[in-house]
Order: sequence, then C-alpha cells, then structure tokens
Amino acid sequence: MQEIKDLNAYRTSLKDKILEAAMDAFTKNGIRAVKMDDIAMSLSISKRTLYEIYGGKESLLFACLRKEYQVKRLYMAEYANNHNVIEVVGEVYRRQVERLKDVNYLFYEDIQLYPNIVKFMEDEHANTYEEFLSFMQRGVKEGFFRKDVNYELVHQMFDMIGEAVTKKGLYSKYPYEELLTNLLLVPFRGFCTTKGLKMLEASMKKNNLSFTL
Repeated sequence: MQEIKDLNAYRTSLKDKILEAAMDAFTKNGIRAVKMDDIAMSLSISKRTLYEIYGGKESLLFACLRKEYQVKRLYMAEYANNHNVIEVVGEVYRRQVERLKDVNYLFYEDIQLYPNIVKFMEDEHANTYEEFLSFMQRGVKEGFFRKDVNYELVHQMFDMIGEAVTKKGLYSKYPYEELLTNLLLVPFRGFCTTKGLKMLEASMKKNNLSFTL
C-alpha cells in the first residue's frame, strides 16, 4: 500500500515538473522549436513516459495553459479579496510584466497553429465578462472609477485591443511592458476618479513600476 502511495505521489510530482519544464521551454523558444525529446531530456525521463502522461505536444501545451489560467485565477481572486481595485490593477500589471519579460514572441505566433487551444483561450476570456463588469462596478462603489462610463463598451474595447495585438503581431514589434502600459494602464487611467488617480500613482510607486501619471 505504501508503495502505491509513493508511486502516486511521484507521478503527481512528475506531472507538475513536466508542466513547469514544458512551459518554460515553450515560452523561451517558441512552441515549434521545442520537441518532446527536449522536454524529456531536460527532466531525465524517457520520451515514452512523457507521452504516457500527456499524449503529445498539443495535449501538453493545453495542460500547461490550463494550469496557468487556474493558478492565475486563484491567486487574483484571493488578492482581490484583500485589496482595493486599484491595487488589483497594479498587481495584474506587475505580474504580467514579470511573466512576459522572458517570453519569446514566437510563443504567441505558434499558438495560432492550434485551433483548439485558441478556442480554449477565447472561451476563458469570454467567461471573464461578468467578472470584469462586477470588478468595474466595485471600483465605482469604492470611489476609484468614474460612474459615467459604459463599462460594457469598455469590455468590448479591450476585446478589440487584444484582437489587434494578436492579428497585427504587435508583440513582435513592441516590448511587452510598453504594450501593457499603453493598452492597459492608460485606459484605466481614463476610468479613474481623482481619488483613483492618486491611488494608482501610489500603487505604481509601491511596486517600483515605471508608469507615471
């Protein structure tokens, strides 16, 4: 019985290590450049073991992204429960800058080769619609966001921005931090009340971020 428990624990640990190694390789080198052999070798496991656990590269990529979404969602939900909306915006920005600084733009280009994964990402984004509106209304109640803004239109605006970034390949033309600053923080600055602007500036300074008002 103990041997079975140990085997299950090892299997669970190995699955997590595979996801971590695979995501690191995919983001640094692009998806097409990474072979299953490369991932197996980096973990000193056989390619057969890798295929037994995740099937193939697309299944592995899907598992990587699904875990990333889950971890991000859980972290931000907990963070939002203990911070105001401006602090949440600052934390989203900080995490994205930190995450994207080492990501090869080829990663996003290569994702377009996997329609099922693109559909998954689109569905994940669509599921955030109600959360976004609730978040913005919370900001209005807290006095940080203006109440004279149509936040349903704002959500559509962010959708179009995201689509433009992908279709026009802007991630290959501009640094990620510049994209996030201009396409995320600048719009949010426009939604802020005077109280919100002061809090946003304080949040940026607290996190040593380069964005200034």
